[in-house]
Amino acid sequence: MSEREDDPLRDPTLESIPPSVPPGGVIASFRAAFAGVARTIATQRNMKIHMLAGLMVTIVGMALPLDIATRAALLFAVAIVFFAEILNTALEAFVDLFIRDFHRLALLAKDAAAAGVLVLAVVTVLIFADILWTRWDLVTSNIEAVERSVLFGVPVVVLEALGLFVVRRSPLALARCIISLALVGRLALESHDPIFAIIAIGLVLLAAYARHAFPKRAGRGAPRASVTP
Repeated sequence: MSEREDDPLRDPTLESIPPSVPPGGVIASFRAAFAGVARTIATQRNMKIHMLAGLMVTIVGMALPLDIATRAALLFAVAIVFFAEILNTALEAFVDLFIRDFHRLALLAKDAAAAGVLVLAVVTVLIFADILWTRWDLVTSNIEAVERSVLFGVPVVVLEALGLFVVRRSPLALARCIISLALVGRLALESHDPIFAIIAIGLVLLAAYARHAFPKRAGRGAPRASVTP
């Protein structure tokens, strides 16, 4: 029987086509998706940077009484950058899987995907800067909250940077996570938006889980180059 005839997608009875939901059902699907997010955080340098930036945005969101449109814009901007970086990681893995030799088209695909993430990241920074520029009165009228965010937020970001880039599985990792949660919890008590507080706590827990579950850095592709056309 030919390979064409063996293709399960050509089965007219559809009996040999695997179900759309993998074994384990919906829970297994969510578990696989969550693992994909955690693995991307643990292995991709740029995703770690996006995590720290997202944490800083949530800390600002907790400190300032932003209107609903501004909060939605910030959350959507952070989410779309995360999505783009995860998609970029998937594309890079797909290219590395099927392209064994260097090729200028593979280089183009990777560069284009990375450029898309860069554009979204730059626009997110501009959105954040524009919000601060146009609503600077919120900063000046909430100096106490801003000072509290600097006092507790800067150590959180530093600790999370150490956790993402330096500390892996060790007693130090657990201690770092506990201290970060305590600092974020202190900010959450004075938060203007509980959703931002929940997201900040979630980011700290997600970063800790990612580094614990995937302690080894995933292998990177060979050095980038292009062949002669």
